[in-house]
Amino acid sequence: MHFFKYHFNPGTYLRYPSGRQMRRGMNFLLNAFCTAILLTTGLITIHDIAFETEKTKHLRSENLLLAEHQPVLESEVEEVERTLAHLTKIDKGLHQKLFATAPSNSVPASLNKERVLLASAGDFRSLIHDVQKRASSLVHQSAISNAEFGSTLYISREKIESLQSIPTIQPVDNTQVGLLVSGFGERINPFHKGMYNHPGVDFAAPRGSAVFATAPGVVKVVKKTQLEAGYGNYVELDHGNGFVTRYAHLDEIHVKRGERVYKGKVIASSGNSGGSVAPHLHYEVIKDGQVVNPVNYLLEGLTASQYSAVLAHAQAQNQSMD
Repeated sequence: MHFFKYHFNPGTYLRYPSGRQMRRGMNFLLNAFCTAILLTTGLITIHDIAFETEKTKHLRSENLLLAEHQPVLESEVEEVERTLAHLTKIDKGLHQKLFATAPSNSVPASLNKERVLLASAGDFRSLIHDVQKRASSLVHQSAISNAEFGSTLYISREKIESLQSIPTIQPVDNTQVGLLVSGFGERINPFHKGMYNHPGVDFAAPRGSAVFATAPGVVKVVKKTQLEAGYGNYVELDHGNGFVTRYAHLDEIHVKRGERVYKGKVIASSGNSGGSVAPHLHYEVIKDGQVVNPVNYLLEGLTASQYSAVLAHAQAQNQSMD
């Protein structure tokens, strides 16, 4: 088959194809090449559709499932991330308080929220892998921390009993921390106006306010008197390990000598008995026979800011109420 017509040149005795015929031949070849490409592409596409492999079917099905459940998975991943971040914060806090240092093992960085929300079905598998890696790292760190805490914080039974004997709560309901009106140490005596050593702290509480045992113990002393001097009606509790607490200027007493009480039990009500200028509770802590500052023990149930406020009230140089 001939695509070109040739012309004879008498001068050179050579034949050459005409220009028009040459362009026509080139167009024919170009069209044939494009047709072959389109035909090949169509055949490959038909083959892929008609002869899909098992692996392709599996990946296609997996992608459809991921696309369908991606919103739910995104929500779950974010919840897991928040939980892991919270546990990491607690772990760091415990190490800082107990060991004065950060955890020895680092934890993989948190997932980027935008990355989670914009992830394609294919990328989402890698995000899940990242979360699994982070969770595994925290589980490993938790095991290390547990071992460190277990070896460092072992407390014998004797030490537990000793800790339980410490009077750690406030003897009145002082959630706003403003009831402590006079502290421990040198204060102005309300009667002779001279300086004297105040052996406890005073809580301004209306008559009849509940008075609580600040630690478990046994009622050691129950004293009732009509004298308008001294402690008036008062109770002493023996908590063991050298700790005794005294609650004075009471109105009514709800316990009897030898009775065992638990921490937080209402043992009396506040009043104005004895040498008192107004209804209040005078509270003392005695350790090994010596009065000590009760504020040093009033820690339980208070935040750092609340305890700072209680401490500030106790340090004010003012007049006591008894």
